[in-house]
Amino acid sequence: MKIITSHERKTTAFVYYFFAFMLLWEWLRPLQEVTDTANTYIFVIFIGVGFLLLFLKLRWYVTFPIKMILILTILHGLYFDGIFFRFLWMEEFIRDIISNTSLIQSGNWNNITSSYRSLLFFILLWLLVYLIHYWILFQKRILYFLLLTLLYITVLDTFTPYDATLAIVRTVLIGFFMLGMLHFDRLKIVENLKVKRATSIRWMVPLLAFVLLSMFLALIAPKASPQWADPVPFITAIGREDDAAGGMKKIGFSQNDEKLGGGFVEDDTDVFTHVSADRHYWRVETKDVYTGKGWEVSDPESKLEELTNVAEKLSWTDERVETKSLTSSVTIDENYRHFHLMYPLGLTSIRTDQAMSFYLNQNTELITPFLDNEGSREEFMTYEVSYDLPSYPINEMRKEQRFTDKPEGFIERYTQLPDALPNRVKELALEITADKENQYDKAKAIESYFNSAEFSYETEDVTIPERDQDYVDQFLFETLKGYCDNFSTAMIALLRANDIPSRWVKGYTEGDFIRNINNDEKEYQVTNNNAHSWVEVYFEGVGWVPFEPTKGFVNPYEMTSNYGNVKEQDQQEVKDESAKKEEQTQEKQVQEEKESTSMAANPGFNLFGSRLAHISLYGITLLLLLVGFIFYKTRMRWLPMLIINKYKKRTDDEVFFQAYESLLKQLDRFGMKRREGQTLRDYAQEIDSYFQNGHMSTLTKNYEKALYRRDNAKLEWERSIELWENLIKGTSS
Repeated sequence: MKIITSHERKTTAFVYYFFAFMLLWEWLRPLQEVTDTANTYIFVIFIGVGFLLLFLKLRWYVTFPIKMILILTILHGLYFDGIFFRFLWMEEFIRDIISNTSLIQSGNWNNITSSYRSLLFFILLWLLVYLIHYWILFQKRILYFLLLTLLYITVLDTFTPYDATLAIVRTVLIGFFMLGMLHFDRLKIVENLKVKRATSIRWMVPLLAFVLLSMFLALIAPKASPQWADPVPFITAIGREDDAAGGMKKIGFSQNDEKLGGGFVEDDTDVFTHVSADRHYWRVETKDVYTGKGWEVSDPESKLEELTNVAEKLSWTDERVETKSLTSSVTIDENYRHFHLMYPLGLTSIRTDQAMSFYLNQNTELITPFLDNEGSREEFMTYEVSYDLPSYPINEMRKEQRFTDKPEGFIERYTQLPDALPNRVKELALEITADKENQYDKAKAIESYFNSAEFSYETEDVTIPERDQDYVDQFLFETLKGYCDNFSTAMIALLRANDIPSRWVKGYTEGDFIRNINNDEKEYQVTNNNAHSWVEVYFEGVGWVPFEPTKGFVNPYEMTSNYGNVKEQDQQEVKDESAKKEEQTQEKQVQEEKESTSMAANPGFNLFGSRLAHISLYGITLLLLLVGFIFYKTRMRWLPMLIINKYKKRTDDEVFFQAYESLLKQLDRFGMKRREGQTLRDYAQEIDSYFQNGHMSTLTKNYEKALYRRDNAKLEWERSIELWENLIKGTSS
C-alpha cells in the first residue's frame, strides 16, 4: 500500500509527521526538569530523524544502519573515550550490554549504567516513532495518543514542579487540528472521494481557524479557583524513590537540586553505618549557585580528578585552628544506589581493603571511587576515613574580614545571588544584622532568626514556588514553614545579601545511636531520614565554618575561644551554646522515638507484605495502561476471531440474528457505520461496493428470510455461515 502518491499527499504526510513530532516532543520536555535526565535535545533530534526517514520512505536496510550509527555516535560521545571509527570502545560497550543484561535478569535495576539506560530509551523512541507513523498514516487516528499525552503532561503538572500550561495549549491545538484532518481523510476513504487540493484547503483553513478561536476564548475566559484541596499529599504519601526535585517525594539524597520545594514522606531505608568517636555531619557535596528555584554549580563541566593526596586538594580550615585527630569506619548498605563517599569535615585520608583510587570533583567537593559510575556496590561497601575535627575560634571569627589571600573570583562566587531576587529579601537581611558589627555576629543573628516562633519545621505541607516566585522569598514571607532545604537556602540568601561568603552543603546527619563499641567508639545507623543540608560560612584565618539554621537541629561542631587567650564572655557563650545543644539533642531524641513509634503503628501502604515504592506503582500503572491501549488499538485484528469462535459452532434458532447484529457492530468499528434511516439492503450494497463482492447483500437476503420466517432460521444460518465469516474476516485486513 503506497501512502504518498502525489505532491498533495506528500505535503499532508509532512504536516502529519511534523505534528506527530511535536506531540512526542511534549513527552521529552519535562524529563530534564523532573528527572536527572540531561541532554534531552539529543533524544529530540533522534525522533526528528526517525520521522524524516519515514517521510522519505527509505527502505529498512537504509534506515536501520542510519539509526544505529546515530545511536552509537551519541552513546560514544556521551559515555566512551577514544576515536569513534577505530571502534576500540566497542569492546567496552559490548561488555556493558552483557553486564547490564545480567543485572536486568537478576532484578538489580539500580546498578544499570547510564549508557545502557540511554540505549534502551533510544530503542523505545525508535519503536514509538514507528507506532505513531502506523496510527496516523494507516489507521488515520490519533485520539488515544493525544489523550495519553494530555494525561501525561497534566499528571506531571499536578505532581511535579513542571509547569505544563503552555504544553497543554500546544498539545490541544496540535491534537484538535490533527483530529480534524484525519477525520477528513477517513471520510475520503470511506466515501471513495477524490477531492481537489483547493477542497482540502477549504476544509483545513476553517478547521484551523475554529481551533485557534476556541483556544483563544479558553485562554481569556474567566476561570474558577480550585474547588478541591491539593491531592498530592494524599495520593503520593506512599512515597517514591526519585531524584527529581519538587513534589511530594521520599526523603533521601538527591543529585538534582535545581527545583526545590514540595513535601516528602519519611523513609527509614538504611544508607550506611559508621563507628565513630564523636558526633558530626557526613558531607557529600557542596553547591554555590542559587538560581531562585534551587541550587546549581558554577562549573557543571568540572571533571573528576584522581585524589592522590587529600590534604593537598582539600582544605577546610586554617592550620592554626585547633583539631583532634579521629578515625571512623563506614559500611554502606548494599542497596544504596549512589557511589559517592560520605566523609567528615577535615578529611585527611581514605583507606579501603582493595586499595582503591578515589576521584574528586574540585568544584563540588564530591568524592567517588568510580569514574562515570562505572563500578558495582560489591566493589565499594566499606572504607575507613581519618580526619581532623576542628574547634572553631569565636574571637578570630569576630575579626574584620579582608579576604586578601583568596583567589580572584572567590568572593563573587560565594556571594552570588540571582538578579531577580526580591528586594524585600535583601532588606530583611540588612534589618536582621543592623546592630551587628562583625561577620560572625551577623551570621549568628541570621542563624538565630530562624529559631523564632514564626518559623516551623514541616515536611509534608510544603509548597512549591510558582513559576515567577522565588523559593527563599516564598519561605521567608509567605509560608514560614519547611525543612532543611528551606532553612539552609534562606540563610545563605540572607548571608550573601550581607556580602558574607557562604555555600550550601548536602549530606547526612550523624544518624541514630545503635551501641557502644568501646569506651570511645559508638556505632550509628544512618538512613534516608538523616539526609540533610546545612550552611558553611567562610572566615579569613579560620576557613569554612558550619552553621545550622534548621529549626530542631543542633550544630554538632564545637565553637571555642581564640587560638590562645579566652575571654570570660566567650567562655560563657560557649557554655551556653553547649547547654543549648545538649537540651535540643535530648528533645530531638524524644521526638525521634515518638516518630518511630508512630511509623511502626502506621507502616504505610503494603502490597503482599512489602512496601510498594512510588515509582513502582506508577510503573505498573503505566504498563497496564500501555498493555490495555495496545489491546484496544489492535482489536480489529483479534476481535474478529473472537466473534467467529463465539457464533460459528452454534446451531440454535437465535444464532443467526445475534451473529448478524454482531457483524453490524463490527462493521461500525471498522468505520462503515450504517446511517440513520438507511435500509439494510442499501447498507449491504454499500458494504459490497467497498469489499468489491456481493457477500453482504446475499447474507442480508438470507437474514431477512430467517427474520420473517422463523421456522427456517437455523437452515438459513447454515447456508450463510461462510458468507458471514468472510465479512467478519474482511474487517481485520
